[in-house]
Amino acid sequence: MNWLAKITAVLSLLPAIIEAVKAVENLVPGSGQGASKLQAIREILEAVSDQATTLWPEIQKVIAVIVALANKTGVFPK
Repeated sequence: MNWLAKITAVLSLLPAIIEAVKAVENLVPGSGQGASKLQAIREILEAVSDQATTLWPEIQKVIAVIVALANKTGVFPK
């Protein structure tokens, strides 16, 4: 998959990724469970999208950006 196809695919999954991050954060609020939350998101996304497995390295980086932004702006309380 070339880089343009990867960007397009990840951007098409972005709303689902954001919703998955928010849902897992609501289920398990607070800090200290990042690895478990990330694993849960991975399993959720892979359960509904074959692309998620192929794109996991990119999706994982996108999740890190989303979580960092949410933490920095106070969306996710610590």
